Amino acid sequence: MTDETYNGWTNRETWLVNVWFNPESREDVQFARETLEEEESNLHGCLKDMSGLDRVNWEELESHFKEDEEEDEDEVRV
Repeated sequence: MTDETYNGWTNRETWLVNVWFNPESREDVQFARETLEEEESNLHGCLKDMSGLDRVNWEELESHFKEDEEEDEDEVRV
């Protein structure tokens, strides 16, 4: 099995979404996903084949904010 991790992320595609969109919430991740999927639908031929969007680990990107949101909820309860 090949290790495809990249700069601490699942793979280069996931890292790129984080770098280019710099999401600060789960909503930002969803915005990035919707934007990229819409743009990818406009690609044709080899460009679409090379996009790699299907390799982005969206759950990993969102998981960074689930923990933050849970911590925020705990602080509000105190």
